[in-house]
Amino acid sequence: MKIAYLFHEDAADPSIQSGRTASLLEEFERRGLEVDRIFPLHVPETGIDLAKKAGYRLVGKHHRRDRDQSYLAALAAEFEQRTQGREYDFVFCAGTEVISKLRTPLPVVFCADATFANLVDYYWDFTNLSEEYLRSGHAQEKAALARADLAVYPSEWAARSAIEDYGADPAKVRVISFGANHGHANRRADVMPWIAERPTDRIRLLFVGRHWERKGGELVVATALCLIAHGYPVTLDIVGCDIPAQHHDVPWIHRHGLLNQCDPTAVAKLHRFFAQAHFVMVPSRAEAYGLTFAEANAFGTPPIATATGGIPGVIRHGHNGLMLPLDATATDYADAIVATFTDPARYRAMCHRAFDEFEQRLNWRTFCDHYFAAVQERVALLQSTATGAVATPVD
Repeated sequence: MKIAYLFHEDAADPSIQSGRTASLLEEFERRGLEVDRIFPLHVPETGIDLAKKAGYRLVGKHHRRDRDQSYLAALAAEFEQRTQGREYDFVFCAGTEVISKLRTPLPVVFCADATFANLVDYYWDFTNLSEEYLRSGHAQEKAALARADLAVYPSEWAARSAIEDYGADPAKVRVISFGANHGHANRRADVMPWIAERPTDRIRLLFVGRHWERKGGELVVATALCLIAHGYPVTLDIVGCDIPAQHHDVPWIHRHGLLNQCDPTAVAKLHRFFAQAHFVMVPSRAEAYGLTFAEANAFGTPPIATATGGIPGVIRHGHNGLMLPLDATATDYADAIVATFTDPARYRAMCHRAFDEFEQRLNWRTFCDHYFAAVQERVALLQSTATGAVATPVD
């Protein structure tokens, strides 16, 4: 099978899209697929692009070119130029922007963690959008879903938006859980000792995220303070971002900053934090999916998060982690942690179920098994529709 892997950024870079695009590329190639890397695409910003961005900023509006019709057309033109004379079984894209204006007879398939409508007024950088950007964004998403032959999302939240907000054909919309990037090679023989070695006389929390406010960093600190007030020694490791100055000298908070995903030493350090933590706590205010929670499961570490966005597509409350309402307080989180942590059998069982979820569902091998079965099914249906023949079921 030969695939044109299309993306506007460098899909092989593990720092892009939290590593999702690179993990997909690695899994495609591990399976022996012939992957033509049609990325990154090079469409330089124009003077008009820069002027629009600056002008809208002056009136307090966010505006980007990533859904501008001329930009999308330029991406499509570069794809056509780079693939001219080549043959593929289908075109794959790890998002929707690039496929909006594609002109190709090939089947086009994508996976994305959210729709444009999901993000508007949900993520901070999708608030106060210019009217022009709103119009172009919705138009782009609708066009991409109309153009695609298969649209895959990791959550019902996103899939429902594709159907309800953009009129996507439900027959070509699928929900398949995304996998863990960090810890993807972990095996049960590695993970069980990590679980057993976690101390029972103190609680170690891990926060991973680049956006302190959106990821609920202050709530994590407040929860740790509640635990300390109830007599539980706490260590909090913070990875991925800087934190407010008032927390810099707190002895039980350990700041590790942004770790370079291309540096094996830094990656090994992050993996050690995942393995040693009792809980990975990221109570996001907004989250399209939450790959960090899948990664926590890969280390047999229960994640703690909020029931918002696509997070319910990863965490099953009380099964492979804890998921509280968006309005839950630090006391609520502390109570949930204590109820789980102080019952060693209950805690270990949750850790084991977390790793089970990784092995069975939250990994890229399983994702691709389901994804390629869906691709084959859709391609067979398209071919049978074009020829008037009856499609042969796919095993």
